[in-house]
Amino acid sequence: MSPRSEEFLDGARRKLEAARVMLDAGLSRDAAGAAYYAMLNAARAALSEENLYAKTHHGVWTQFSAAFVKTGRLDAQLTTYAERAREAREEADYGVGGANAEEAETMIAHAEGFVAAVEALFA
Repeated sequence: MSPRSEEFLDGARRKLEAARVMLDAGLSRDAAGAAYYAMLNAARAALSEENLYAKTHHGVWTQFSAAFVKTGRLDAQLTTYAERAREAREEADYGVGGANAEEAETMIAHAEGFVAAVEALFA
């Protein structure tokens, strides 16, 4: 991987670690948000490897889907997991909802799978 892509993946790994710490501390809504950012950073790493960049979250997901999901290089379920984590993060940040501990645990597991899939694609 390029150094820039590796920086994004390192960021994804740090967000996964943070998500686990937050969940263990009872901060499930924040843990779900960190899981989302782990997936976002992994998606940015994948795009970086293709010399694609986006300024917004929406742009990242649009480009990621076009470059990796629609081409069959990665499973479409990955973007479904990212979408649910994004919704939970937005609920926690801008509303009164968010993920409970069980949901956050699931989102973290999905984020771990997402990061692993990106790593495997470029191994």
